[in-house]
Amino acid sequence: KEMAHHATDGEGSVLACVAVCILGCIESLLEYFNKWAFVYVGIYGFSFMEAGKNVMTLFRTRGWTTIITDTMLDTVLFMLSLGVALLIGTLSAVIGAAMVGDSNTVAAAFILGLLLGYGICATLFSIVSSAVNTVIVCYAESPNEFQMNHPELSENMRTSWREAWPQDFNY
Repeated sequence: KEMAHHATDGEGSVLACVAVCILGCIESLLEYFNKWAFVYVGIYGFSFMEAGKNVMTLFRTRGWTTIITDTMLDTVLFMLSLGVALLIGTLSAVIGAAMVGDSNTVAAAFILGLLLGYGICATLFSIVSSAVNTVIVCYAESPNEFQMNHPELSENMRTSWREAWPQDFNY
């Protein structure tokens, strides 16, 4: 988007303006379609489009746009799912080699184990990811209620977040 803005100064500025307009439209759509909207739909029963807009407004008012884009949980869970998939695939290949010994069977066992291992692990880890997203949204929505009901957990969370995002986290 920044490149398109700079291109509007020189030749071909009409195309750059069109690109800026298209990128702005895409950016507006992405505001509605985000993983945080699912939490708002589940908690408040909003429509998905309304939930996406409301949750992004919440994060913007709290100054948490950096915090929500900086979470690495999904990357860590993907790497864990991939590691488990490779482990299950290798285990399946070893069992296939011990039982049949045919290279085609070993390859098929590895691929089947890999796919099943990844599918099951990714499904289970999606529950963890959704739970963490819910905690983040609920905390952004009502940090004082969390402090009243769970003071020790709230203090641990505030301390950790202040260390990770000193400029963005101001509770």
